[in-house]
Amino acid sequence: MRVALPALFIGIALWIQISDPAFRARIRVNAFDQLQSLAPRSYQADLPVRVIAIDDESLRKLGQWPWSRTVLAQMIDQLTAMGASVIALDLIFPEADRTSPEQIAARFPDQPALQAQLKHLPEYDRVLANSFARSTVVLGFPIEAVAKSPLLPPEKARFLSFGGDHREWLPHYGGGLTSLPILTDAAQGSGSISLEPSSDGVLRAIPLLYQVKDRLYPSLGLEALRLFAGKENLSIHVTAKNAFAKTPGIVGVDLGDDVFVPTMEDGRAWLHFRPLAPARYISASTLLSGQVNPNQIKDHIVFIGATAKGLGDTAFSPLGELIPGVEGHVQLVEQVLAGHSLLRPAWEKEWLGTTLLLGALLLGWMLARFRPIWSVLVTSVLVAGLFAFSLWLFTQQHLLLDPFYPALAMIGLFLTLVVPRYVQTESEQRWIRNAFSRYVSPNRVKFLQDNPQQLELNTAYRECSFVMSDLAGFTSLMEKYPPEQLSELINEYLEGMIQIVFQHDGTLDRIVGDAVAVMFSAPLTQVDHAARALSCALAMDRFGQECSLRQQALGIPFGKTRIGVNTGQVLVGNFGGKTMLDYRALGDPINTAARLESINKQLGTRVCVSGATVAQCKHFIGRPAGNLVLKGKSEPIAAFEPLTAEQAAQPHIIAYLAAYALMDTQSPEAAAVFQQLTLQYPDDPLAAYHAKRLAAGEVGSTVVLKDK
Repeated sequence: MRVALPALFIGIALWIQISDPAFRARIRVNAFDQLQSLAPRSYQADLPVRVIAIDDESLRKLGQWPWSRTVLAQMIDQLTAMGASVIALDLIFPEADRTSPEQIAARFPDQPALQAQLKHLPEYDRVLANSFARSTVVLGFPIEAVAKSPLLPPEKARFLSFGGDHREWLPHYGGGLTSLPILTDAAQGSGSISLEPSSDGVLRAIPLLYQVKDRLYPSLGLEALRLFAGKENLSIHVTAKNAFAKTPGIVGVDLGDDVFVPTMEDGRAWLHFRPLAPARYISASTLLSGQVNPNQIKDHIVFIGATAKGLGDTAFSPLGELIPGVEGHVQLVEQVLAGHSLLRPAWEKEWLGTTLLLGALLLGWMLARFRPIWSVLVTSVLVAGLFAFSLWLFTQQHLLLDPFYPALAMIGLFLTLVVPRYVQTESEQRWIRNAFSRYVSPNRVKFLQDNPQQLELNTAYRECSFVMSDLAGFTSLMEKYPPEQLSELINEYLEGMIQIVFQHDGTLDRIVGDAVAVMFSAPLTQVDHAARALSCALAMDRFGQECSLRQQALGIPFGKTRIGVNTGQVLVGNFGGKTMLDYRALGDPINTAARLESINKQLGTRVCVSGATVAQCKHFIGRPAGNLVLKGKSEPIAAFEPLTAEQAAQPHIIAYLAAYALMDTQSPEAAAVFQQLTLQYPDDPLAAYHAKRLAAGEVGSTVVLKDK
């Protein structure tokens, strides 16, 4: 799983890169937009490119569009006189000029005198055509998917194809909307003015070649460059489809004189945009008024196009600017003249595969040896490196390498490596936690999970309560029954006892054979630790009785459970060393709890609770067992036998309490009263214990124990 999932992910990522679905293309173009925004092409004022703009100011001064063809002819003649090398018109003239004399004469058939006068005036379309003939003009026309005009403009450029058939790669169009034949014949060049921005309205690339029916046309900008270079031919370089071609298709267009325009396989050229440059534009009204310095026009490629609002076509640039259609052709011409081009690297697929493979090996190695945070940092560095590398290629090598998709793929690869490991690690930790909980109390495990810093050698004094239990007669059972039967029996008993401990949020300190040691208020402080300990001891007592009766009914002499409970200050914490930690409590209160458990055997009780615990249990019900001076001790401790409310109301308990009061005051009558109790209630072992002790000459409730 750890290898298969990343390998599958890499395969899917490469398949997406190769098949290039719509969302992948969208990621790429968005990445290219960001690169252009970060490093747009700078404006070069010395490039011989100028735009005569039919702008709002020109419309205000010269009137609404369309203008008379004589006005346009005047503009062409002025530009030619100023030394313009090529004039490219991002305009179309499909109909005759309605202001031309012959057009006006046709509107007045009943005025022969007017018609005769107008007949001697030149046709305005002819005037414009003559201006074309005196200059070097490229006349534009739009490409249409379906033919709208039966005519197509004449082919001015000749094309040579090298390396393959370019027709396999170019889109096919049904026709175009052409200008009047008198104008197209007079123009020295024909070029398409169609830009074809992306579906989001952003112009990122421009076709250099258009295949219309069986004819081939250049774009307006490419045709202007051809005439500017004084060439008749354009060479199309194609890489044919074969096993050795990495990127089959159209490679680029050669204009000669070492001017080569690289393209995508379908003949489009990427545009590296600069911000709109007002200095590149001259208002048509300024030109017609004679206010233009000829040096701004001489030896330039001059475009004439509409920039007025609502007049011409527009598109958005990757820089977020709304640009007039003519700007797209201008940007292309500037790039070619500056020797600047953008390309996608041919090695992009191999680079992506290598990057993901090396990334998988590096991250896999790190995840196996270091904490996951280091893999997160390395992934972040790799992703940042992808963006830096892409930006460097764009600014220094003019290569368009999308950093977004590889970055997303790297993040996805990281997740495919980390998630299975996390799931497996979590499963292993859950297994360990469950298994560990069988050895350590769940509250201890949870405490360490919430407070991992506690896994160190530290200790503290704290008041805790302790419950010690022991099963009477267990040694004799070991001698009588086979190990497998005894193992099942003792495991069932211990499981029930431990469940009770955990139900009361006790911490299982240790199990020694059939004995269970429990502490409360460690590791997590419990304000009511004494009450919890007492409640736990009573529940353990009930379970022990039930278990004993059940086994005895089966013929197994299962003994009774003896329990001691005590409260006191102890030293709590982790003890041991670097090799092993043992969490436990150290102090005399623990030994006292163990001694109280053992004293039950002498007193005849099952549960013995110290006065220190009883003092913290406001609702304690029980009877005093005596003030016990444990062996090796000099100070007595009060001991009590806990009772239920029903038991406390029994006659023999009431009688015992009265007798104990006499004994506690060292009354001479105490011995006789206890003797009477043993006769009246022979099943009360605690009363019998005191009767025997008093009969031996002892007095008072203080009992000095000779045995542990």
